Amino acid sequence: MLPPNIDDALTSSDVIVREGDNVTLRCKAKGSPEPAIRWKRDDGLKIVLNKSNEVSEVEGETLELERISRLHMGAYLCIATNGVPPSVSKRIKVSVDFSPMVSIPHQLVGVPMYFNTTLECFIEANPTSLNYWTRENDQMITDSYKYKTETIPGNPSYKATMRLHITNVQKSDYGSYKCVAKNPRGEMDGTIKLY
Repeated sequence: MLPPNIDDALTSSDVIVREGDNVTLRCKAKGSPEPAIRWKRDDGLKIVLNKSNEVSEVEGETLELERISRLHMGAYLCIATNGVPPSVSKRIKVSVDFSPMVSIPHQLVGVPMYFNTTLECFIEANPTSLNYWTRENDQMITDSYKYKTETIPGNPSYKATMRLHITNVQKSDYGSYKCVAKNPRGEMDGTIKLY
């Protein structure tokens, strides 16, 4: 009788894939009796096998993820058991890279003169994007007494909210503002009109 032991040489390590690719994770274990292998997500969410099929665990040495999307991102546990304690597990991280997506909750923002306002953009990107704001002339906006920019990390980690706080709005502040998100996969921007 031998407790299970995961064979690292024959087991997948962390992977980084592009959205839309297929991924096969493998896990091999030795032991006596022959260990059984099952897969679970480390965060307790279901495993998305395809659009119509989500399961809480998968049995077998391979885990096939088709047309991978950001929903698949996370750590997967391969767990080997054979009735001889202890059971063992290995954590395999799956990262999914995609170019930034920008969505804007309010594309038109009206504010009276001398008031303060905040413009907001929602971002999804992995790897994390570099985020900044520009005006019509593509001039980057830097923090000053007039402008304050911030990016608030979201959950899951590929989400974020970009904010531009504008103090004491003047006539010259009206017009278009762009939020821009760039990562190695690409860039995207969105436009907000302040009136």
